Amino acid sequence: MEVTSFINQLREDRPGNRVRQDNSPLAEYANRTPEQLRQLVEAMLRSRRVEQEEKLLLRKGHNRFFIGSSGKELIDTVLAHTLRLTDPFVGYYRNKAFELGRGASVRDKLYEALGDTRALNKGQLQNHVGYPELSILPQVSCTGAHALEAAGVAEAIKHPVPISAQSFKPGGTWPSDSVVVCAMGEGATSEAEFGRAVFNAVFFKSPAIFAIYNCGWAISVSSAEQFVGGDLAVPFLGYVPHGLKIMRVDGTEIKDALAAVDAAVTYARSGDGPVLMDIKVTREGSHSGSDDQSWYMDPVQVDWHTYNDPVCKTCRTLIDDGVIDSKEIIAMWDALDSEVSGVSREVVSSFGFKTREMIERLVYTYDFHEVNRIWRRYREAYKGERAARYKEWHEKGYFTSPDLPEDIGPMTMRHAINYTLFDLFEMTSDVLLFGQDVADFSGHMINEEEKQTTLKGKGGVFLVSRNLQREFGNDRCFNTPLDEAGILGRAAGHCQQGRRVIPEIQFLDYMSPAYQMLKDRIATINQRSGKLFKLPMVIRTTYGGYKQGAGAFWHSEGNLGTWMNIPGLLIAVPSNAYDAAGLLKTAWASDDTVLFCESVALYNRRDWEGVPMETGIPPLDELIPFGVARTYYEEHTDVGIITYGATFQMARKAAEVLKEKGIHVRVVDLRTLKPMDEEAILQTAKECGKVLVVTEDRFPGGAAATIASVITGGEGLFHLEAPVKLVTAIDARVAYGMDGDMSCLPTVDKIAAAVEELHEKY
Repeated sequence: MEVTSFINQLREDRPGNRVRQDNSPLAEYANRTPEQLRQLVEAMLRSRRVEQEEKLLLRKGHNRFFIGSSGKELIDTVLAHTLRLTDPFVGYYRNKAFELGRGASVRDKLYEALGDTRALNKGQLQNHVGYPELSILPQVSCTGAHALEAAGVAEAIKHPVPISAQSFKPGGTWPSDSVVVCAMGEGATSEAEFGRAVFNAVFFKSPAIFAIYNCGWAISVSSAEQFVGGDLAVPFLGYVPHGLKIMRVDGTEIKDALAAVDAAVTYARSGDGPVLMDIKVTREGSHSGSDDQSWYMDPVQVDWHTYNDPVCKTCRTLIDDGVIDSKEIIAMWDALDSEVSGVSREVVSSFGFKTREMIERLVYTYDFHEVNRIWRRYREAYKGERAARYKEWHEKGYFTSPDLPEDIGPMTMRHAINYTLFDLFEMTSDVLLFGQDVADFSGHMINEEEKQTTLKGKGGVFLVSRNLQREFGNDRCFNTPLDEAGILGRAAGHCQQGRRVIPEIQFLDYMSPAYQMLKDRIATINQRSGKLFKLPMVIRTTYGGYKQGAGAFWHSEGNLGTWMNIPGLLIAVPSNAYDAAGLLKTAWASDDTVLFCESVALYNRRDWEGVPMETGIPPLDELIPFGVARTYYEEHTDVGIITYGATFQMARKAAEVLKEKGIHVRVVDLRTLKPMDEEAILQTAKECGKVLVVTEDRFPGGAAATIASVITGGEGLFHLEAPVKLVTAIDARVAYGMDGDMSCLPTVDKIAAAVEELHEKY
């Protein structure tokens, strides 16, 4: 029954049912007092009245979309009133009653409905919001993936490594005895990320509750077409002996809901494992404003949802049991009606319009001065003897020299990154590094310290993280399953708790399973939360070809244009030891998410066809700013080459070859692609007049086209003496074999030939 009709029916009923006079706990209501039950009812009614207003605003043309929460109010409010404020909630777009029950205001919800600039969700659809002070993480429309972040938060809360006083969340966001609740509809449990989230929570016995709001329909798809036997819990029955508690809950019956939530919270907080709650709820109205369930749902089913409306059903149960008077419910509704109507008129009349500048300011937080401030805060808190530590590590056999890394002299890029990781790990416990194969040892060998001394250890497939686990322990450097989405979900969870983590995706080729986590959840965090939340992580990954023929299709991707197209993601691509060390420190101290791309071809090379590549690394406190290119052979102006990463080293070789032919080439190493040094690009176009852009990326949608457009779309165009020329990977995946790289990717010869053509033809 629609709630207004129910309230009107109460008005017509004979008033004055007998109500208990004392406020003692009621056993049949899981020991809640009548006053607590009144609070539950008021929260449910508030949510339903706000939803009515949202529909009204849609009809009046003040907003453009509506998605309802009706039918979920009972379980939402029971969770809100049972959990502690320090229990994080990772929900979806139907948890309006939970948000209001935990403390969000009617004004907040109506700002969201209108898309007002004062809304906390900053341009998202309504009901996609986060409240840091209420421990409610911001939602996105791509449900299912949020379960991985929830599992990550639960793991992070339980993680034994302490969070420093220097963290942006000193000591950690939530206490170690917190419970994490992840709410979603039953349709989202079919997403692969949900299955991995449950696995992670079971594996770590994390304090997580997966609350599945099961109305039987995912838009117009019935549960019968989603689950074996129509039962969403079937895939997870095998986890029960390993600590998973599966519960069936009637979310339309207040007594069942109260008892079930109490049991779930108690179990999750005990440390015995996570809980999967299959909660029967109703759908009071269609999926959204663009859906009409009467077109496809059996009228008998529609009636079942209507008759089991948890708001009306709860009110009737409490009236029948003499817990609350119908007059009180009417008075609650009338007061809420007046409040919501008044707030609605006010927010509509004072609507705040969005601007391009306001939206753009939300996407990134990067500021080099702030990065240095964060770095100094950690450095000043470090009380160790760094020089003594390096001598100790040398004695343990980790390094060939006892000297500080910046005093050693030229080194390969692999060693520079390894040294920098050691410095970060030594400086603060807030650093964790995890991914596939990153640890030195696995399984029982983690604890076999005597046997470890006889083995080299793994430390990454390219040995970049070698000896980190051996020195700092398995709680700080550890292996993960082959689960890229899970790696980033866990990283997001640790960041939410206050750490600055370094997840590793072994190859950029294998970022694809994590694409949704990165693009839709992690990289959007600043914009969608109005910078109230942040996820400061450095995603280290290898990229590119030139692996002496061994890369082929699945180990040679250089498609950085794909990742440049993601708002909120910074991208660094070092080409040498010095830049790798300096940029990695900057990335770690940034409050944005950074994709740190390391060319496998550069890890161990000392030269590129005779041109020396090894460099020293900067002092510990010298960071390299993002968006600042480095120009080589600046005095040369015949042709300018703009590039980054491995192709930068090729361009240097090509410049040496061309110099012998009387062609003097300037080479610009961008170092970071987001932000990109547009000033250096334009200056090269102005001073050289002829520009070649070289990338391992392919042309369609690639980085090269973006770089070229900086010139042709601006004043650089008027200084050109020739069209901007590109040398990129061909529009194909890299072939296997010694001739594969040469056939598919830029080479020194191709770069030199392109420069000669530019120089001679124009």
